[in-house]
Amino acid sequence: MKQFILSIFIIIISLSVVAQQDTLVYKYRRLAVDYQQQIKMAEHNLAGAESMLEVAKSDFLPKFDFYGGYNYLGVPIQMASAVDGQVGEQLQNLYSLDVAITQPIITGGYLKNTKAAAESKAELMQSYISLSKQEVMINSDVYYWNAVTKKEISNLLIEYRDAIGKFLIVIQDRVDEEVVGMNELYQAKVRYNDAEFAVLNAERNYIISIMELNRSTGIPIKTAPNVADSLLVVEWVSTEAKPLEKAMEQRPEISMIESQISMNEFNEKVTASKYNPKLGVGVGGNWGAPSPGLSTNPDFNYNIQAKLAIPIYYWGRKKDEVFASQQITEISKLEMQQTQDMISLEVESSYYNLQQTQKQLDFAFSSLDNASKNVAVMLDRYYEGLSSVLEVLDAQLFWQKSYLNYIQAKYKLNMAYSSYQKAMGELSTSI
Repeated sequence: MKQFILSIFIIIISLSVVAQQDTLVYKYRRLAVDYQQQIKMAEHNLAGAESMLEVAKSDFLPKFDFYGGYNYLGVPIQMASAVDGQVGEQLQNLYSLDVAITQPIITGGYLKNTKAAAESKAELMQSYISLSKQEVMINSDVYYWNAVTKKEISNLLIEYRDAIGKFLIVIQDRVDEEVVGMNELYQAKVRYNDAEFAVLNAERNYIISIMELNRSTGIPIKTAPNVADSLLVVEWVSTEAKPLEKAMEQRPEISMIESQISMNEFNEKVTASKYNPKLGVGVGGNWGAPSPGLSTNPDFNYNIQAKLAIPIYYWGRKKDEVFASQQITEISKLEMQQTQDMISLEVESSYYNLQQTQKQLDFAFSSLDNASKNVAVMLDRYYEGLSSVLEVLDAQLFWQKSYLNYIQAKYKLNMAYSSYQKAMGELSTSI
């Protein structure tokens, strides 16, 4: 019996020593990315931006229009008299069917810059999708690591309760043999009942955490869980000589604001283009009345157009509009500086946190090892009659608390590593 109780503590502590990566976290990241409405909305925004880019490209092409009209005049128009003195006809019905092909030649930079701004908008939306995926994946990690932590805590408390239960049998035998008094049995029963209450509470917390995980990935809430039994100690090694520079290259927020600045600069040029010279040409034809010669009989006619517009003076409107547009660009540049500062803080703080949580984990494991050895010593002393039941129970309780600290340290390390990957822009749905 003594060896059995000791083996419980030895087996449990050996489960989490090996450092490795839990691959199930990638599965839940993929599920979350595929499910989350946030990403689907971003994808719709991208599709809209790409469609508007095609619209901007089409503006370079000739436009073909077909139109017509009809007017009835209550008081007819008296046409001019003919050369021979005959009275001219009266025109009461005005109607025509027209076709026209127009082609812009010079737009003052409007078409070129509108197309470039649309391209920047599409690039911005693409970066926004990447940002949304990073945010969804880090949230998925929170739910997953929380569920695994709750499961491991639940398993630990079950093992702790069962260990006390086995010890109760030993005490009962010693009471029956009148080696110890009933007070020792009652002390152990109180601890057992307390452990049972903790088990029920832990099981409830675990089930709720699974429901939260399932909800975040679109899985039916009451679906059976599929998570690891215990937290693994994630392996991490910092090999980046200049992690901050790499983060600036990889973070989608940077590319988003770069695209925003580019789009705003092109919009400045679009604003200015309204006040630049414009030239367009076109050809067309129409059929209707009055026809050539001011006849009331319908006939066909054609036309060739060339339109030149040169803005002269608008009372400072161009200057003010362009200035207002420039301020939007300046705001974007300040947002870039602010974002760079924020990313610098995230990278540095997340890496420091990762280092510190690793130290906490190492300390927690060492404490757990000492607590396990203390249980073994107290059990030996109890069988030799040198320790009381309460001392053994306290040793077991300290072991349980040490193990809880170890589990929490593993959780913090895994979350710290996920946060560091997020800070570097490296969260991924594949290994």
